[in-house]
Amino acid sequence: MSRALLAGLTFVVAFFLHRAPAALWTRWDGQWYLGIAEHGYHWGIHGKPALAFAPLYPLLVHAGLAAGWPGVVAGLIMSNVAFLAALFYLYRLLAEVRGVEIARRTIWLMALLPTAFFFLAPYSESLFLLCAVASLYHAHRRGALWAGGWAGLGMLARPTGVILLPVIVVALARKGAPLRTLFAACIPSVVSAIIYLWYLSWQRLPFDVVLGAQRNWHRALTFPWTGFIASVQWLASHAAANIPWAVENILQLAVTVLFLGLTIAAWRYLSSAERMYCAGFWALVLTSPEWMDHYYAPFSSMDRFVLALFPLFAWLAGRIPHHRFSAFLAANAAIMLGAATVHLAGGWVG
Repeated sequence: MSRALLAGLTFVVAFFLHRAPAALWTRWDGQWYLGIAEHGYHWGIHGKPALAFAPLYPLLVHAGLAAGWPGVVAGLIMSNVAFLAALFYLYRLLAEVRGVEIARRTIWLMALLPTAFFFLAPYSESLFLLCAVASLYHAHRRGALWAGGWAGLGMLARPTGVILLPVIVVALARKGAPLRTLFAACIPSVVSAIIYLWYLSWQRLPFDVVLGAQRNWHRALTFPWTGFIASVQWLASHAAANIPWAVENILQLAVTVLFLGLTIAAWRYLSSAERMYCAGFWALVLTSPEWMDHYYAPFSSMDRFVLALFPLFAWLAGRIPHHRFSAFLAANAAIMLGAATVHLAGGWVG
């Protein structure tokens, strides 16, 4: 349903802007992924290096280019296929651990979240979600190599993927997997890291350049409270003179606080692997905000990053009263269409 709504919206916005519908999706990070797929990592925009973006998604888009598809079409196809596969795995996982009703409600909720249109855009959100859910699903079923394989792909899909390896090890250990099985689950991640390092060496791209690439997006490792302090300090000093930027700062700060609160509320209901997944997510995103150079929105893109927190959405799906669930979905869908309109028209959303 979300795909049909977004497809219709795309044609409407394209009509008013007099542009090709597919071209509207080449916005913000989408242009980076598509550019990497076409030109490789020696390419950049305005002097910024492309190495800040993980390689798996642009590699898959490059395969579509090699097959003769236009870049944006290949990106949209890859994202949509990955999202459908992620929903399939998520339904299977939740149906086994929480029941069919919760699984069904979670699928609807994930598809109609306010920023769920990023799952269908040429971004890596859907691909990472697929890797995360599939790795936990196979770990739940004690499929060590399959779980490890998806975790290894997750490391290549987003930097956040590094949390998947300890998560599946914990999940397998809780299932009573022997030590040799835990070691076997780690092998695909080691292989993924070796392949990536080999590629960098082959392309004569020093690894320290990769580590420093996020600096161009004002990101660097810091304390987990730095983003909150930097947000408040910027608002106190610059909000009155920069209202649109202040709105972005407040919105992303509110999303961060909201989902931290949801994580705390859901904590005792999550499995040990889900807890580690959520804790790992927050450890990474809170210690790498856009805090350098006095950037105006330290938690920029948080409304998109939290889409990866599928255990929280499964918990939330079970807490919304049955008679209010349809209205909740409708409200989410309305917000999603509004946010997608802004994105398609060239505005910043996340």
